[in-house]
Amino acid sequence: MKKILSGILYGILFGLAILLFAACIFLIINTAKRNDQSYSDMEAVIIDDKGESDDTAYDEISAEVSTEMPYAYRTVELRYAYDALDSQNKRYIYEQIDGNVYSVSNEKDDNGRYRIVRLRISGERMSESDIREAVNAYIYDNPQIFWLENLFGYAYANEDTIVEFYSVLSAEECADCIDLFNRKVDDIIMSLKSGLGEYEREKILHDRLLSVCKYKSGIESSKDGWQYFSAYGAIVTGEAVCEGYAKSMQILLSKAGIPCLTIRGESGGVSHMWNVVEVNNEWYHLDPTWDDNDKDGFIIYEYFNLDNDNIIKTHKINADIKTIRSGEKEVDVSSKARYNFFVPLCTSMNMNYYNREGIFIDEFDVDTDASVINEMVKKVNDGEHYLHIKFGDSMDYSEYINMMFYKSPYKCYYYIDHANDMLDVKISKKSITVLKNENNSTLRVKLVTEEN
Repeated sequence: MKKILSGILYGILFGLAILLFAACIFLIINTAKRNDQSYSDMEAVIIDDKGESDDTAYDEISAEVSTEMPYAYRTVELRYAYDALDSQNKRYIYEQIDGNVYSVSNEKDDNGRYRIVRLRISGERMSESDIREAVNAYIYDNPQIFWLENLFGYAYANEDTIVEFYSVLSAEECADCIDLFNRKVDDIIMSLKSGLGEYEREKILHDRLLSVCKYKSGIESSKDGWQYFSAYGAIVTGEAVCEGYAKSMQILLSKAGIPCLTIRGESGGVSHMWNVVEVNNEWYHLDPTWDDNDKDGFIIYEYFNLDNDNIIKTHKINADIKTIRSGEKEVDVSSKARYNFFVPLCTSMNMNYYNREGIFIDEFDVDTDASVINEMVKKVNDGEHYLHIKFGDSMDYSEYINMMFYKSPYKCYYYIDHANDMLDVKISKKSITVLKNENNSTLRVKLVTEEN
């Protein structure tokens, strides 16, 4: 009998131990999920504030982010998100952040954060989601304010709302980083000569950004480093994730007179951020992160100025805030910045890289042969590495590829042979590598010379 009771007791204790272990695992997993967030996911905390005066000592940052071009091109003022805000209180928060973001403490508070001057909205108990929307709007329009932490605190004092913001850097650190940031941005901007068209400016700045920044893999949240999600990280330290690329592109193009915004969305079920740009009065999608994914370190231009039909083949665009408010789409705006403030309709491919600078092949005739051969010769003589081809619609994409590489007339090898007749440094036929993009009906051929 004692053995039976002992066995039952042992079984109960063993079962409780298993349940406790499972509960701990469940807690760890869910804690990890809560911490796995993009930097743009604005968090909120309740602060202890009864309306008393703020006794924090704030210092004015002694440097400001430059907003003017050194010459020639007028900076575009971005107010798209501000214009999308639907209440005066939301606009008030936006304006007050803009007026106080350079007032930062040099000493950390009790929670280990550098505070930015507190705001008070009188006579209104604003909801957490409304505050978050206003803050996200400010960040959307002002990517140059890289020190603003993705966190705000709020409290209610009678019918008033108290809101405070935080900086990832002290006032002194901010000043040093802003000076360095300005110098790096100006260095990139000075790549532009006066009198360039919008497409030429866009391409030069796109290429310069990708020459100074490389994608930082293995980053999941701001706990891995705030700089990777910022223009500061992309332009100054040279490493960033998609958010840093997109914010940098927004700053550079806007300073060069080209409207440029960030777009939030997904690709393959993973959160992603890219840009929309207005070039010659038409909007396009531009993804600098995906243009920088070549293992050889060269720019690929597969996502340089696409229309909606082409971008949605690989990207999912999140809804804009007006659509959400109208009830057309249900999105939880109370917790994450998974919406956009302005999504323009992109219907043109006129300024697409392949359409502007690639070789167009609709049929394999004498004129096409001459164009491709001459372009190959020019690329090699100019020290460039890639030939970009855009196919028409007279054949299926697979048929174009077959005729280029896999069946008679093996056009790619024909082109190389005739180009080599005109070149001192020959193109190798043994080291041909290609990037096929059936979605966009494009082909990129890497030109490797025999001396390499």
